[in-house]
Amino acid sequence: DERERVENANGWVTTETEIPISQLQRIDFLDADVVEILRRCFSDRFDDDPSADVHRAGKKCSAEPGRLLQISRVCGELAVSRAIGDRDFKAAYNEDMQANVDSGSTVDDTTSSSPGDDAMGWESPLFLPYPEDHSRRFEGDLVSGVPEFQHHRAGLDGHINEFLLLACDGLWDVMDADDAVRVARGLLFDKGWSAQKAAARLAELAKHLGSSDNITVIVIRFFTDT
Repeated sequence: DERERVENANGWVTTETEIPISQLQRIDFLDADVVEILRRCFSDRFDDDPSADVHRAGKKCSAEPGRLLQISRVCGELAVSRAIGDRDFKAAYNEDMQANVDSGSTVDDTTSSSPGDDAMGWESPLFLPYPEDHSRRFEGDLVSGVPEFQHHRAGLDGHINEFLLLACDGLWDVMDADDAVRVARGLLFDKGWSAQKAAARLAELAKHLGSSDNITVIVIRFFTDT
């Protein structure tokens, strides 16, 4: 569990609830898929039950949009918990940084601490929103460069039109999994697009939805013998 791993390093995880239209000035409203996603986002804000609210001609407005994005952040800052970079969240770099500062020498980015040194603890150079009474020291990596593996079998009986969609937070910050899968499935199997073209379209759609982060999308289509 990623939350447990982060907390064991004396870190914390925050969760934000957002609607996928936080960058209105960047949204391309001429993109039909953008309009459809926004329509689905607010689809259950209104109820067609005439008895619900006579003053609104049969329309009842809910308190919040129906499609919300849950975004978790390591120490309230970073939306990923495993990455090759993000050295400010890793023990080896920060322990070397502090050791060199204490000794008065310059920092060499290529140096690394020996295994087990992270147990001594380290301080982050970032201005983080520390919880009350936090020691401001961490033990081990908050963000890990070790990949996490999950095993899923494709091609099971009864499963058709399967594909794999991988993307970074540049996509997931503006689109939930339901919409991403719906769009990808329509491109692959209704329009007959290639996986490469579908991935490019999803990246374009994320940009049209207002994403200002790096956007990486990979689509892999599985073919089965028929």
